[in-house]
Amino acid sequence: MDQILFAGCFVCGPDNECGLKSTFRALETGKVEGVFTPDVKHSGYEGVVHGGVIMGFLDEVLGRLAFNRDRLFLTHTLEVTFRKAASPGKRLKAVAQEEEWSKRKFKATGTVTDEDGDVVATAKGTFLVMSEKMEKELLPEGRTPFPVSGV
Repeated sequence: MDQILFAGCFVCGPDNECGLKSTFRALETGKVEGVFTPDVKHSGYEGVVHGGVIMGFLDEVLGRLAFNRDRLFLTHTLEVTFRKAASPGKRLKAVAQEEEWSKRKFKATGTVTDEDGDVVATAKGTFLVMSEKMEKELLPEGRTPFPVSGV
């Protein structure tokens, strides 16, 4: 499965006016990379990107490892450690890697860095592999999420 977008998704949806409009790509190493530039509307304190926005971005990039195996995912647990504040208007990049995979779940880790290469946050999570029945309900025949050409 290509890295795909869902139009109204807060993290990747191009049609979500309040969203992050992140883009993602699978790397040759099997990792997934995502990028976005936070806007002022993504701030908590003035000049600081809200931690929940960073968590959402990490959640998405880690979970998207399932797309490498042509599957969709649901988040089970996510633990984030913040290391540095991120600033609106400065591009962020996240890279995720799979740590463990089984038929029903997988574990992943990831890191968000700012445009200076400084670590903003790290995460580890457990994700449930969506059942084929649920996948079919979310992606019924005739509704195709559009592939992402790259970051």
